Amino acid sequence: MRTIDPQVRADALGGVPGALGNLLNAQLKLGSDIFKALTGSALPQVGDVVQTLQARTQQKGCCDIPPPCWMPRSLGECTSHVGQCKSACIDLVVTNCDMHGRTIKVEVPKAGSEVTVTPGALELGPFERGTISVCYNVPQNAATAQHEYLVWVHGCRSYYLRWTVSVGTVGLASCHEIDIDDCPDYRHHWYDHFYCGRRCPDAANRLVGANG
Repeated sequence: MRTIDPQVRADALGGVPGALGNLLNAQLKLGSDIFKALTGSALPQVGDVVQTLQARTQQKGCCDIPPPCWMPRSLGECTSHVGQCKSACIDLVVTNCDMHGRTIKVEVPKAGSEVTVTPGALELGPFERGTISVCYNVPQNAATAQHEYLVWVHGCRSYYLRWTVSVGTVGLASCHEIDIDDCPDYRHHWYDHFYCGRRCPDAANRLVGANG
């Protein structure tokens, strides 16, 4: 294979690589400025993101035991930035992956009248899909603050979402969409025999003290 002299390649391209580099730097700076204006925090550096991903991938091996199938599944965390007199909403799009009908219910413990769930229950036939909206309605004179809620979704399985509503950071409405495939698991996994019901240590100690 014929190799090209680096000097010949540089002469042929002229100032194109430098111009592309300047354009890329300008785009990155613009994106960083917009991100900081909206969120109030600086955009993470590319090197920081790469190091974080490498650290997380190195922590897990090929033989890690997943959580038991009967434990609630995490939907992650979601932050809504919203202004006064606006609404922050999350649309939970649930798909029934079963051959039987299913009733999907959503609850937000410790939430007051500021949080609404519509509809209260969702009836899904086999393989049907529907949406339940969870909304936080911001009053007119609401103070700048953050409110954290735990959103539970109950169907064939149970799911939970950590939802933070940041009031006053952006004067806009906010809406997120989260897809949930509510599917039964009929497989017997190799790690199933590792699990059994165990109390929390403090509950076990209380039980021993009561019997003693």
